[in-house]
Amino acid sequence: MNKAEFIRELEKRLKYIPKDDRTDAVEYYTELLSDMEVDDTEDVTERIGSAKDAAKKILDECTQKHIDEYEENKTVKGHATVVWLSILGVLSLPLSVPLAIVVFVIAFSLFVVFISLVIAFVAAGIALVAGGIASLVFMWMAPGFGQKMVMLGMGLCSLATGVLMGFGVFYLVRALIGKIFRRKGMESKENE
Repeated sequence: MNKAEFIRELEKRLKYIPKDDRTDAVEYYTELLSDMEVDDTEDVTERIGSAKDAAKKILDECTQKHIDEYEENKTVKGHATVVWLSILGVLSLPLSVPLAIVVFVIAFSLFVVFISLVIAFVAAGIALVAGGIASLVFMWMAPGFGQKMVMLGMGLCSLATGVLMGFGVFYLVRALIGKIFRRKGMESKENE
């Protein structure tokens, strides 16, 4: 294969790579053959190998070059993304801080409402128990048998309702606290 055939074969095998890379490769081999002072009829494959091997080498180098460029651009793009996200984070502070405060205030308000309801139910239960006991104690002061029976019934109902409210609040609070501690226990086990 002479010099012209080698260059034609090389161009044919490199037709799918970018034009700049193909031009650089062909110029390199043209200069190499000129520097070696090979005449137009001499077989060049003995000195530099076949056009197929040269094209394979060029394709490998070109592929590696583009992979390296892609990796470099990807890293630069990744750093730029981090910078932009940081800038957006700083710029969103005037909006995100008040929103965080609102979320905290709502959560705290719900907690206060829950505690207030627990206290109200406990107080109502205590009042019902006290009223039931008072009704049972003072029922003998009622003037007639019918009134005594009404006070007995109301006292027992009041006492039972107060006790049931007390147990209900106790079990509700115990279940919620148990759920919170179980969740924290599972989180601590997962961290170990």
